Amino acid sequence: MSTQPKLRVLCLHGYRQCDQSFRQKTGSTRKLVKSLADFEFVNGPHSVAVDEHLPTSRAWWFSNAGAMSFSSREQTYVVVGFDESVEAVVKFIEENGPFDGLLGFSQGASMVHLLIAKAQLGEIKLPGIRFAIFFSGFLSLSSTHDYLTSLRIKDFPSLHVFGDADEIVARPKSEKLADQFEVPPLRIAHDGGHLVPAMSKHKEKIAGFMKEQLDNIITA
Repeated sequence: MSTQPKLRVLCLHGYRQCDQSFRQKTGSTRKLVKSLADFEFVNGPHSVAVDEHLPTSRAWWFSNAGAMSFSSREQTYVVVGFDESVEAVVKFIEENGPFDGLLGFSQGASMVHLLIAKAQLGEIKLPGIRFAIFFSGFLSLSSTHDYLTSLRIKDFPSLHVFGDADEIVARPKSEKLADQFEVPPLRIAHDGGHLVPAMSKHKEKIAGFMKEQLDNIITA
């Protein structure tokens, strides 16, 4: 009896999160598509100095070099630690892949977009990566990333989930990220804030998206 093929998706957490906390936050979403995909989680390489009760807080890069902090609203040229994070994700994929897709939340979603753009330009290799899922995604405001954020992403299916009550990454910012993809993206709005929402209301949409990606890979 043959085993049903599944997608493998690599997940990137948000700022001040870690692989384990993000695994918990995505539990309900992963459960909806457990027959279609397996999810793995990678840790950002940079520690965030928050407090002793949150020793596992991580980041993909910092927008403030003095405070070693990050804000999605901060317009700057600073991207401390970004190159190291790119190397870390590429290495993780090389050692633990292949993966079929990437999933990110907030800063992790922005990181996913930047990785895809760098791969499209030939700066890095993301073997096997064919689609992406973004929760509360946004375009990096760092001028250092301008050449990446201005790039139109070609031949790359994407799913974008955003909250109408998100006060950290407002819906228009997530919509602007979705607009960079030439393949018409699937957009799902929810009435919550800055979080990975329970997706049961949208089960058919997200499962349909995942099944389409799986079918594309099987028939390729």
